[in-house]
Amino acid sequence: MWERAATSFWRFGKRFKNSGKGIDRKNRKNEGGTETTQHIENKSAEGTALRSQSFTSSLSSATHVSYLSSILSSLWPSDGTREVEKVDMKTQRIKTVSISKSALFDQTRLLVSSLLYAETDGSVMLRTRELCKHYMEYPEARAAGFQLHDAIIKKLKLLLPRTNDETLKEHIRQFLHLVGDVSIPRGNGIRVLSLDGGGTRGVLGLDVVEVFDLIVGVSTGAIIGTLLAAKRLPVEKCKEVYIEISKELFSQGKFSGMSGLLLSHAYYNTEKWKEILKSVIGEDTLLEICGRWGTPMLSIVSCTVNTPTLQPYIFRTYGHPSGSESHYRGGCNHKAWEALQASAAAPGYFQEVSLGPILYQDGGVLTNNPTALAVHEARMLWPHERIQCVVSVGNGKTISEVEMNDVKLSTRLQEKILRIIDSATDTELVDLCMRDTLSKGSYMRFNPYTSYPYSLDEIDPKKLEQMSQDAQLYISRNQTKFEATAKILLAKPSLKQRFIRNWNKLIIQ
Repeated sequence: MWERAATSFWRFGKRFKNSGKGIDRKNRKNEGGTETTQHIENKSAEGTALRSQSFTSSLSSATHVSYLSSILSSLWPSDGTREVEKVDMKTQRIKTVSISKSALFDQTRLLVSSLLYAETDGSVMLRTRELCKHYMEYPEARAAGFQLHDAIIKKLKLLLPRTNDETLKEHIRQFLHLVGDVSIPRGNGIRVLSLDGGGTRGVLGLDVVEVFDLIVGVSTGAIIGTLLAAKRLPVEKCKEVYIEISKELFSQGKFSGMSGLLLSHAYYNTEKWKEILKSVIGEDTLLEICGRWGTPMLSIVSCTVNTPTLQPYIFRTYGHPSGSESHYRGGCNHKAWEALQASAAAPGYFQEVSLGPILYQDGGVLTNNPTALAVHEARMLWPHERIQCVVSVGNGKTISEVEMNDVKLSTRLQEKILRIIDSATDTELVDLCMRDTLSKGSYMRFNPYTSYPYSLDEIDPKKLEQMSQDAQLYISRNQTKFEATAKILLAKPSLKQRFIRNWNKLIIQ
């Protein structure tokens, strides 16, 4: 799957270039005030849980349109039965260190005041780092320092171009992003790149870091977005990285895969997957990524599964301005590789990811096309800017010609389950909604037709070559669309926009 993503990714890029809070803290009231969770201690406890497993088609016939349907159709034998088994579960006991609401606010005001009156560069860097850490531990503490944020932001923005200390610059950008004071879009408006889960068939071959203001990805799309934005890898290098990852991860025997599936409900080695992510992405936190100059905002979409209902969770490299909170839970205090593991933890392929008290699975379980979510995040970050262009890259789709005489009056239970899952992870309905919601010319969707319903972990060289041909055919048939998208993305700010942005800078100074 990842080779096909990288191959098509490179093909699209080459052609297009030529054309032109943290974890939410638990508060509980008592006589001493509000107590905030500070530390989490893992403690194993024996318990049982009922897990149901549906059995469908055999492993050797792995085909799907949606990768979740592939999970059922490619990993389990089709005997139409349902088995319930008891498995041991690990629970977490949360150990709290009490701090009253008034004490928390007093501590916040002290840190904010210390930063405001810091004089030397070293003192500013130290106070900035302390305040960032404090806000990530206690997201609710931002309200206490809100009244002094304007003064701090003004001070730091004045210092940013004057200092030669790159480390200090990174810490300043981290703080500004954490409080929602992100860079103004450099184009004619907000430019968003949305990458579907399950593999991408192509992406723009321009310098993505310079072209887009916000990149949102789910599952494989999140990994590609991180390689482009955070690691600053060129398109050709992304292809090489994906080929290496796929060969190392998916070249596994069926026996070890089925053994892992029975023992840990994961066909592939999750620990090996973690080590690969660490070696490729590194140990940087999401907030540290945003400290680098010119890096676009990055959102990595996952899904929480131990909540009453499945909910999207967004790992962000930024915070939202006060009074402009997102509808979706999220944070920026995790490491980038942890966020990617949580976003790509496809059920049946990899184990669920536990970060603190929250359990995560593949974001595609709930939001396989994150375009609508990306538009929401963009409007929260830049409420006074218009949407210039939203580019949505899909994972490919197949055409199934169904004759009337082949239509069945009834379906098996297995088929009904697979169709329900397909509809739950459908990406085209979001596409239709975006076409109706966004203004004409500001939304571009690239989702090529493929010859076969490739599996999530496809590594067959012949099929990989066919994917490349499918992508090339799609490009040649949509040349005009690619050129139009490039023209929109590269549009310069209008005279009115430049005047307003320059005026706002003068006000800050």
